[in-house]
Amino acid sequence: MTGDTYVKDGVVYKETGPWTPSIRALLTHLETAGFGGAPRIAGQGYTYLAGSSPHPHAWPDDVVGEVGSLLRDLHDATSDFIPGACAVWKRSWLRDLGGHDIVYGHGDTAPWNIVGPPLAFIDWEFAGPVDRLWELAHTVWLNAHLVDDDVADLQDLPDATTRARHARAIVDGYGLPQDQRRDLVDRLVDVAAHSARHEVAEHAVTPSTDEAVAADGYPVLWAIAWRARSASWIARHRPQLRRAICDQTV
Repeated sequence: MTGDTYVKDGVVYKETGPWTPSIRALLTHLETAGFGGAPRIAGQGYTYLAGSSPHPHAWPDDVVGEVGSLLRDLHDATSDFIPGACAVWKRSWLRDLGGHDIVYGHGDTAPWNIVGPPLAFIDWEFAGPVDRLWELAHTVWLNAHLVDDDVADLQDLPDATTRARHARAIVDGYGLPQDQRRDLVDRLVDVAAHSARHEVAEHAVTPSTDEAVAADGYPVLWAIAWRARSASWIARHRPQLRRAICDQTV
């Protein structure tokens, strides 16, 4: 657990902010809707969800599609959620991308925020309104590990063909209609690039920045580098990803 998060007697306590009441209202709605993929409210904290993530390694072939199913179940469960008139949500670069098909999502569906075999999302700080396709693209990028090849080697990830197949499995698990899949593929580059840009802005990187690691130990330079290189890898492999995700004969 991080310094602002701790567990006591099976309850997770997290740092609060102006967005906390909105997130708690959303989690209460999810419990009422019967969505099992989120923690429950427990007093001033949240229930602890046991499980593990394969991060930094790949999801197993036989469960990776469940990541998409979990996200779809979340979006379906929030389809009738009505936030309070004064609802506040934490600023999110993914939300800042805008869009037209707005749902209430998790906001940071990276594999390190999923306990598996994909059972639930944890760490809901960035939950709130988000475009459906942007959130799915973000989920596919990180959970299919669409990263540059030497990064994949460092993390002992499978080859590009297998990772493209994992992307397809997540999209199929979500049940994305065929006519939206080309748009999704095109957004994969964008989410990686925008995520890299966010890291630059978040850590105020300028030409005079000479520290690769922040004071708290966060590897700023590496965080920017692997995201930017992901965008390049996706652009170079776009035809392969398009075939994998869009081909109806697969």
